Amino acid sequence: MNIKSGVAFATAFVLSIETIFVESLTAVLQISPLTISSNSIPLAGGMSLFIASLIMKDKITVFKSWKHLLPGSAFMALGIITWYDSVSRIGASKESTITGPLEATVVLFLAWFFLKERLTKVQLIGAMIAIVGFFAAAISGNALEISLTFSLFSIGDLEAILSAVAFAIAIIFLTKLVGFHSPIQVAGASLLISGLILAPFQLTYYPEIPTMKEWGFLLLYSFLPLVGALLYSMSLRKIGASITSIIASSTYLMTIMIQLTLRELGLKTILPENILLLVVGGLLGMLGISLIHKNTIILSFRSWSPQFHRGLVRKVRKDE
Repeated sequence: MNIKSGVAFATAFVLSIETIFVESLTAVLQISPLTISSNSIPLAGGMSLFIASLIMKDKITVFKSWKHLLPGSAFMALGIITWYDSVSRIGASKESTITGPLEATVVLFLAWFFLKERLTKVQLIGAMIAIVGFFAAAISGNALEISLTFSLFSIGDLEAILSAVAFAIAIIFLTKLVGFHSPIQVAGASLLISGLILAPFQLTYYPEIPTMKEWGFLLLYSFLPLVGALLYSMSLRKIGASITSIIASSTYLMTIMIQLTLRELGLKTILPENILLLVVGGLLGMLGISLIHKNTIILSFRSWSPQFHRGLVRKVRKDE
């Protein structure tokens, strides 16, 4: 593993810890998902913009592109709150394994429909495999015979599906912004606005002021989206969106492994009954996402290959 891919794996690890932390805040400390999102998320966004402006010396211009920023942030707010509430119901492992493959598939078809991107047969096969992985993860919460006779999806599962669709739509809007503004600016501004959108709902339904102890955990948690945004923006610049997406999909298996370790240590975790089926779903999801991004992966690995560079040098010399 080289430094370039190492940044992407670090991103996956931070995303895994972030999801598990949400589970602990909601299930163990009983902090509402709205309280977490409306306080920690804008804090993370504000810190991201602070780093971009004062440390990276980057002029903040992203708010000028409000036509894409506002709807992208609105869908991100929906994705965040349904993500957090889903984690509190079905656990971090199942939620991430459901949303990951589904989000990648929805992004693929949205990009084909709205951005007129070409859709290949390999990508369609990858999408179908990812959907199979999604269903495997969905039925891992119950015994198979029960899942076949009763409703397949729980409320937490449906929230995870809605979260995946909302994030996918947000990505379509925010992807346009990355072409004109730095990724850290886009991430910071969208996190800030998303949190501010959720704040009125938190004041309406959960008006209680968090205790000092809860504020400490919320502040600590806010660093995870911040670090995740920084690592993700670094990975985008080093290896591109497709390879980053592939490596970040290892979040599913990382989350399962970390939660199993925590359970063995005697800590409370929310895990589905059928762990094997969940792992199979995660592996199928990773395979599906890999096929969706197959062409970009081949080009990226060729560009990293020493043989590619040697061949390019020989071609240049020959042309000279």
